[in-house]
Order: sequence, then C-alpha cells, then structure tokens
Amino acid sequence: MPQTPPIVIRAAQAPHTWIGLRMPIRFADATNGASGILPGTLLVVPHSLIGSALFPPIRWLAWALLALGVTLICWLPLLRGLTRSLVRMEQATGRIAEGRFDTKLAIDRHDEVGRLAASIEQMAGRLDVLVSGQKRFLGDSAHELRSPLGRMRVALEILEQRVGDEDRSYVADLQEDVEELASLTDNLLEFARFDLGARTAPAVETDVAEAVRRAVRRESLVGVDVEIAVPEGLKVMAQPDALFRAVANVLRNAVRYAGASGPILVHTHANDSAGTVDVVVSDRGPGVPPDALDRLCEPFFRVDAARNRKTGGTGLGLAITKSAVEASGGRITCRNRVPTGLEVRLTLSRP
Repeated sequence: MPQTPPIVIRAAQAPHTWIGLRMPIRFADATNGASGILPGTLLVVPHSLIGSALFPPIRWLAWALLALGVTLICWLPLLRGLTRSLVRMEQATGRIAEGRFDTKLAIDRHDEVGRLAASIEQMAGRLDVLVSGQKRFLGDSAHELRSPLGRMRVALEILEQRVGDEDRSYVADLQEDVEELASLTDNLLEFARFDLGARTAPAVETDVAEAVRRAVRRESLVGVDVEIAVPEGLKVMAQPDALFRAVANVLRNAVRYAGASGPILVHTHANDSAGTVDVVVSDRGPGVPPDALDRLCEPFFRVDAARNRKTGGTGLGLAITKSAVEASGGRITCRNRVPTGLEVRLTLSRP
C-alpha cells in the first residue's frame, strides 16, 4: 500500500494531541481459511506534549531563542568595542617594543580598558623621555670627548718630534690608543645622531645608485671585488646621509670579514605589492652562528666574545646601520646564505 504521512489531531479537551500512523493490518478468516491485508491506523496519545519524545519543547525553545537574541543584541556592541580596543593595544605595544614611543592608542573609554590604555600611553611617554635622554647624553658625551682627544693628538705629534729613537715606540703605542678612542667616540656620536635624527630630519626621495656608489668608493679595498647591480633612477624615501652611512657600514663589515672569500654583491629588489625597495649586501664569508643573527644590530655586540677593537671593531657598525635605516622609516634584517655567506637587507619605502 502507498506510504502516507502521519496525522496529527489536536482536540480541545484532554488528551489534546492525537497522532495517527497509517499501517497495514493482516487478518485471517477462520471459517474459510482466507487471509488478507486491510488499511489501518494506529492512534498514539502522548502523555504530555512538553515531555513527549516526539515533540520538542516548542515554547521553551522559542523563549530560549528570544533570550539569546536579546542577549546578543545587548552584548554584541560591548564585545565588539572591547575587541577593537584590545587589538589597538596589541598593535600599540608591538610598536612600542620596536622603539616607536610616540604611539597613541586613541581609546576613549572610562572603564578598566580605558585606564589600561592610558597607562600604556603613559608608559610609552616615560620610556621616550628615558631613552631620548640616554641617547642625548651619549651623543653629548661623545661630542665633548672630541676636544680633549684633538688636543692629545696635537700633543703627541709635538712629543714625537722631540723624543729620541728609543722612545718612539711608546709614543706610537699611545698614538694608536688615542686613534682607537677617537674612532670609538666618532662611532658613538654617529650612533646617537642617527637615533635622535629620526625625530627631526624628514625622509626625502633619495637615489639608491648614488648612495651605493659613494659607499663602495669609501669602503672598498684593493684586491676586494665588489659588484653593483642597482638600476639607475631607483628612488626610496630616506635621509640621504643616513642611507649612505647604512650601506657603507654594512659594506665595511663585508669587506673586513669576507673580502677574501669572493665577490661582494650589492643589489636591489623592488617589491611593488608592498611599495618597498630592498638594498641587499651579500658576501661569501663564513656567516655568523644562527643564535647571533637577532643580536647583530645590538650596540657593542660581537659575534666572538674574544674579539677586541682590533679584530672585531667596536661593535657599533650594524647598530649605526639599524639607527640610520630606522631614521629613514625602514628596517634591517640579516640571514645566513647557503652554503656560506651573510646577507644584510635594508628595506625602505618607495616614493
């Protein structure tokens, strides 16, 4: 027999709900032994509509959905505002960790989240004062040291002319120490100047090829092969002197530690989608230990702790580079090449 859907009958008196299920009924006639199938209906009366397994609690479900909807309507704006504030604070703390202490959150709230945002801004302002004061003190101290060092140089030159041959070696050692101190003072002054210059000198359109050629002329040595692959007319937003110093310092390190290992390549890579240009200096030297890559740009950091100023410099070269690049709104990254070598990448914005 054909399949038919169940029938639901609602009555005014109890039982209020009747469910009819169509089903075939087999029968047998005892008189003549005949049998057959007749259409029949099975009537089911649920004990309670709410507690019935066949019917969900419709009214309760409706009230639950209504309460959930009202809760969402009331709490959704609050949750969205709280989420936006937390995202802003996360982004702000990230910028503060990068040294951008002028970060503002612009969160106008009068609850605990608003007080936390105000505390973050206050902390950033305090850090700005402390770090700026430290850098200014460093620069002023280095500047003040240049005058007595200059007088010491003049005095040593006069002394060299008056001492005998047996004492000239002592004067030469003293002159070497004074020159090392003067070099350290100049590096400290340059480091502080670029760190503070980011707040005063604006970035302008700067020709990359010209800055690279100046750096190569200054830092290349006889017998060291430096290859340049920079297109003419390529511009970036930078402080011209800062870009020149940054490339020169990276190139100086490459010449010092990898100049005899093969050609040093200075090339650029334009990222049109990000609107940036990478100035890359790569060499074929020994590279650095992987755990030292993140510390290469820290002031006074040397890969080998046993190095001194004669074998490892002052440890300020890449720190000055980092300050110079950040003064132009860029960033610096270092990585080891495969199989050997070091790559330093300066990323700057395009005009």
